[in-house]
Amino acid sequence: MEITSANLSHSFFEAHYIELQFSAIFGGMVILFLIEGFISRKTTEASQTSRWLSNIGLAFFNHFLIIFYAILVIGVISKLQPDSPLLKHFQFSDISAFIIVFLIMEFTNYWIHRAFHRVPILWRIHAVHHSDTEIDVTTSHRHHPFEPMITALLTTPIVFALGAPFIIVATHNLLQTALSLISHGNISIPQKLDNILRLFIITPDFHRMHHSSNKKYTDSNYSAIVPWFDYLFRTSSRLPYDKIPKMELGLKTFRKPADNRLDKLLITPFIYKPDTSNKKSA
Repeated sequence: MEITSANLSHSFFEAHYIELQFSAIFGGMVILFLIEGFISRKTTEASQTSRWLSNIGLAFFNHFLIIFYAILVIGVISKLQPDSPLLKHFQFSDISAFIIVFLIMEFTNYWIHRAFHRVPILWRIHAVHHSDTEIDVTTSHRHHPFEPMITALLTTPIVFALGAPFIIVATHNLLQTALSLISHGNISIPQKLDNILRLFIITPDFHRMHHSSNKKYTDSNYSAIVPWFDYLFRTSSRLPYDKIPKMELGLKTFRKPADNRLDKLLITPFIYKPDTSNKKSA
C-alpha cells in the first residue's frame, strides 16, 4: 500500500492521541495560566491555591478515566458499527466529513449541556463545575467524573453511526479542549475584538456569563466551540462590557473555601441542595 502524508498523519494521531490530549490539557493550561498573569479580566486578593489544586486534580483524574473508558468501551461498541456508516455511504470528502462531524458534535454537545442544566439529577453533577466562585483556565476541567463519562456514553454511538475517521474525531476533541481552556481563561480581550470574535468562537466574556451566580445567565451561553446554536435557539445572553468582571460567579450555595476541597467536590452531587430563593430560569 502506498504511504501518503495523510496516512502518516492518521497513524500519528492514533499512536499518540493520548499524549496529544494530555499535552493539550496540561500544556495549554500552563500557557493560559501565564497569559492570565499579564492580561487578567478580574483580579482577586484571596488565595487561589486550594481551588487550583482541586481543579487540576479533577483534570488528572478525568483524563485517565476517559482513557480507561476508551480502552474498555469503544472497542466493544466499534464491533456494532454499521457496515456502511453514513459518511462512507455518501462518500464525503475529508473536508466535508470534518465539517459535518464538527457541526453534529457541536449540536449534540449543546443539547447535552442544556440537559445537564434542566434535568435535576444531571444538574447535581454539573453543579461541581459551576460551584467555582472564580473563573480561570483551571475551571475548564473542574468536572465531576460522572459528567465526562455520561457525555462520552451519549456521544460515542453518534460517532460510530457516522463512521467518522479517527483523525477527524481526534481533531475535534483537541480543538474543543483548546477552546475550553481559552473560554474559561481569566483573560481580558478588548471590547471591539471580542465583538468580532464572538461571532465565530466562544470568547472568555461570552462564556463567563454562563458562570454567573444569577440563574438567568447561568442557563444561557451553552455552546462549546462556536456560539451559533446559542444564537439559533436564542439562549445567548450578554451584559455591558464593563459589568462582566463585576459579576458574582459560582452558585448561591457552596461558596465556602472548604467547598473547593477535592473530596468535597467528589461528593457534591450527593449532598447538593438547590437554592430555592433564586429559581432556575426556563
